[in-house]
Amino acid sequence: MAVAHLGPVRRFRALPVSESKDIRLEVADGLYLSPIVRADKAAYLEHFADPEIAHNLLAIPFPYTEADADWWLDRCEQSIGSPMTNFALRTPSGHLIGAIGVVGALSADAHGAEFGYWLARSYRGRGLMPRVIRTFSDYAFQELRIHRLFATPFSSNLASHRALEKAGFQREGLLRHHHLKQGIYLDAIIYGRISDSNENA
Repeated sequence: MAVAHLGPVRRFRALPVSESKDIRLEVADGLYLSPIVRADKAAYLEHFADPEIAHNLLAIPFPYTEADADWWLDRCEQSIGSPMTNFALRTPSGHLIGAIGVVGALSADAHGAEFGYWLARSYRGRGLMPRVIRTFSDYAFQELRIHRLFATPFSSNLASHRALEKAGFQREGLLRHHHLKQGIYLDAIIYGRISDSNENA
């Protein structure tokens, strides 16, 4: 069953892939999503010094090194010119304070995609992440032509569960031992949302 859309549907101007580096998705209060770039390295090193981020994400090493940041930024840089699937969350001044994006590669004929996200400690507890998730979801449904989005946060990450629920995602079930992190199997909760648009049916 499709999830009811929360608030007005955002309409994004379709950009040629050559212009994907310039895309900007407004979130709220001057905050916006835009591509991740090399200049974000210092922000990644700053925010990923917080062990809670690594604790709640599957593939983030701790401590997070310059080599780790360079690997990720190289990957993001190589995706410029393709349909954008990973975004930095930025303050009005352009400083990176979080990120959201598709997990893994997105094939041309994909109808579903998993996504993940994180937010800097000083911006948590403000009700911001549900708005970010809605903005990204609308973009994925309209521009990436995704029909179903889903996320699999750890069962212990209650804040992430709440953010997804507030963003219109439905809890679909428990995935036992779904993730393997540092040799330990962890349960996940799967949340999903279906596009409201008949164009993607």
